[in-house]
Amino acid sequence: MDKNAFFMYSLLKEVKSIILNALEKNSRTINTLSVYAFTNENISGYLKDVNGDIALSVCSSGDQYLNLVCRGFSEIDLVDTNPLTEFYTLGIKQALVLGFSFENYFKILSFLFKNRKYDVIEEKVLFYLLDFMEEKYFLFWKEVFNYYISLQHVYHRDITLFQILTQDYYFDLDEIIFYNAYMQDQEKFQKVKRNVCQIKTSFTLDNLFSYQGDKLYHLILCSNILEHTYLPNCDIKRLKELFSSLIHQLYDEGVLFASYIYHLYRDECVKNYPIGGFDIKARELLKEEVLVVPSLRKQNKDGILVLRRS
Repeated sequence: MDKNAFFMYSLLKEVKSIILNALEKNSRTINTLSVYAFTNENISGYLKDVNGDIALSVCSSGDQYLNLVCRGFSEIDLVDTNPLTEFYTLGIKQALVLGFSFENYFKILSFLFKNRKYDVIEEKVLFYLLDFMEEKYFLFWKEVFNYYISLQHVYHRDITLFQILTQDYYFDLDEIIFYNAYMQDQEKFQKVKRNVCQIKTSFTLDNLFSYQGDKLYHLILCSNILEHTYLPNCDIKRLKELFSSLIHQLYDEGVLFASYIYHLYRDECVKNYPIGGFDIKARELLKEEVLVVPSLRKQNKDGILVLRRS
């Protein structure tokens, strides 16, 4: 068995174990392979004025990727420490766009991600998605779907497959649309549908901070990875050093969105320590370039720390 085949076998084995555990116990638990079903950042807000050809991004829920396609990027490199994000993004999320019309897309999202009892329609939808996947993702998800369906025929649980494999415990379609430009009108959705199979895409299983590519980027998206990095007593200088290797992978005119900041402003008052896990005060952070974007809750405003090569 070669390295790629062994990796696929190991990932399938772990995913099947997660599915079996959830259906046996009739409960969902977050695990090391749990992926975000959808973004919880206003990607639409912070990408609306961004242009370029080549981007590097966390893979995560796949919404960063699809919004970059919507913005016209032609080459997108994805990085994540969770291997399932690749299969979810380039398999499931891409197939959902390719397989359905703009109107039916939202009906299918609600059907697949909302809590309900298993029925045969889910089986038909899952297998329909396989027709829109590359062979690698087709083979992986076909085995996952068959395993899940065989167990549901036994257990008949009120849990869908994507509720088991994602870590989002609620589904709010209005919120999802607010965050994602490619869902906001038919023209943008159709643009992604037309272009997504033409994009040059790669996935690397790695921590973004240690990623070393062989090219320069117009844009690097780090999402909220700082929220998962605990660095007390870290000042702005050390924070920039943390991103130094990524900054050097930018074109001179390139931009790095270093950290998404939730509720930077609340009722016009700035949050004292905007970045979770860091002791950097707002008055220090706001001396840097921070892009302010609308929050779903109108009394709040989110932000994103912007770093540049020079």
